[in-house]
Amino acid sequence: MNSTADGTLSSTHRTSASTRRTTGSGAESPWEGLVTSALLGTDRRTPPAGIMTPGRDAPVALLDAAALHTVRRRAGPRPARAATRPERAPHDGRKRLPEPAARRLGQLLADRSAPSGGGRRGTAPDLTELLPQWLAAANEHGYQAPAPVLPALLDAARARTDLRPAALAFAGPRSLWLARLNAEWKFALRGGSGGTLLPDVRDGEAVRRLWEEGLFAERVALLAAVRADDREAARALLASTWQTERAEDRLMFLDSLRTGLSGTDEPFLERALSDRSRNVRSTAAELLSALPESAFAGRMAARAATCVGMDRTGGGQVIAVEAPHECDADMQRDGVIPTPPAGRGERSWWLGQLVEAAPLGTWPRRLGGRTPEEIVALPILDDWADELHAA
Repeated sequence: MNSTADGTLSSTHRTSASTRRTTGSGAESPWEGLVTSALLGTDRRTPPAGIMTPGRDAPVALLDAAALHTVRRRAGPRPARAATRPERAPHDGRKRLPEPAARRLGQLLADRSAPSGGGRRGTAPDLTELLPQWLAAANEHGYQAPAPVLPALLDAARARTDLRPAALAFAGPRSLWLARLNAEWKFALRGGSGGTLLPDVRDGEAVRRLWEEGLFAERVALLAAVRADDREAARALLASTWQTERAEDRLMFLDSLRTGLSGTDEPFLERALSDRSRNVRSTAAELLSALPESAFAGRMAARAATCVGMDRTGGGQVIAVEAPHECDADMQRDGVIPTPPAGRGERSWWLGQLVEAAPLGTWPRRLGGRTPEEIVALPILDDWADELHAA
């Protein structure tokens, strides 16, 4: 009885509040009084008069009263008229997804809650990291999403905003149909463009108006279209509202720079390294690491080079490793995560991130002009081989 009453209290508090707002009554009902006393504690909130009396036995009496009122509430409602049946889901004319691909998608979505180990290289593979690539390939081939996976696909997109553009494109018109039936998927309605045509990217006034007033998906599509035509104009458009965008929107807009990424994007990405959102900072660091000639890549290469080199006492044929002793503010600004996942040492964690971000061209220069095959064949002192090779 106690667990039932407790569960009912927590689950119905919101409905009580919404009912009070709907009716416009400021008076607190006996049930609402019970809920408030349960949330605040009987010592801090006087129990409702006429239901129970305060004192040492007040907590037990409150649960008894809650159990009684729960039965009353469940018995009281009268059956409502049957709701109008929803309209049929819209037709999706795209070609069907091949069965092997559908099975792989099911595996990726089923694994979306698997632990990743807490870092760039977790203790177990996180299959959800493959979802962006999978969705991009499916959209490129023009496949439609199988109906049975749509709920799981929308759940994944709700949990990860970076997946939403590709996931909604793959889900197609049926995702909007489902979103109207489930409040948890309302983001799809906000992200749906509703078929709005994009303006001519050379029409500055129309572009500016849609960028400032359009729905999120329209703005994403607009930014991609402008970037395909004029990268400088796209960056200027993004910079014009950057400071006022939500963190999750900044992350997705920043991710659009992956297409056609070049050195001209470096100044904007460098500024994003100081963003107040950790996810935005991490994405900016990831994009900069893909530019081998960037200042960021040079900084990470310099840090990694101080940690890894040839052991001169061993005749120059053995690699020696000296992992970082601290993760200073400059390293953190460049995306190095200071706190390691459980079971991972701090110094090895920092070393791995530095080596990962350093351009591969760093190592032939640092290690005596050797080829990649020669480098990976070199012995490594002090059991650092697995860590270094993984990075």
